[in-house]
Amino acid sequence: RRSVIKRKPPPRWSVVKVLNMDLLCAPLGLGVVAGLGCGLLLGWHLRGRSVPTSKSLMAAVVNGTGEASVMGEGGEFKMILVVRNDLKMGKGKVAAQCSHAAVSAFKQVQRRNPELLKQWEYCGQPKVVVKAPDENALIDLLAHAKEVGLPVSLIQDAGRTQIAPGSRTVLGIGPGPADLIDNVTGDLKLY
Repeated sequence: RRSVIKRKPPPRWSVVKVLNMDLLCAPLGLGVVAGLGCGLLLGWHLRGRSVPTSKSLMAAVVNGTGEASVMGEGGEFKMILVVRNDLKMGKGKVAAQCSHAAVSAFKQVQRRNPELLKQWEYCGQPKVVVKAPDENALIDLLAHAKEVGLPVSLIQDAGRTQIAPGSRTVLGIGPGPADLIDNVTGDLKLY
């Protein structure tokens, strides 16, 4: 006599469970891959729209008076803060006055030319602090910057601490095209 070993067939629910997992995983995996691919393609396509192109960087920027001024060759923008060196302000005072000038310049450009502000922000919002020998040099720079159409902000101290009331302490020039700003302030030394 042969002994026959009968194997139990697997329960039906386990076969159904395995089949259902396969059926669920395949579409899910396919959906994830398709979604990831679509997301990458969409991101790649939209990337070109949010980043300024070289054509837009080389285009004319309209300033607050409605006249067009040509931007710098590389499309770079910056802000210059000119500190009066003859006042011998302390470090904290200089920092506060420069902050006032930067915020004032930002608000001015935000109101008058938001597109210019976006370009400056895209460039990393560069700010450079330089020194002017006296108030007359500051006023000359102010006139020259206005003449070429750059935004300016002249800060006068309230006179509560180190400086006499009404003293002109810092001149903010820009944000604007780097080449244009360099024409105005290029000969000044770093503070």
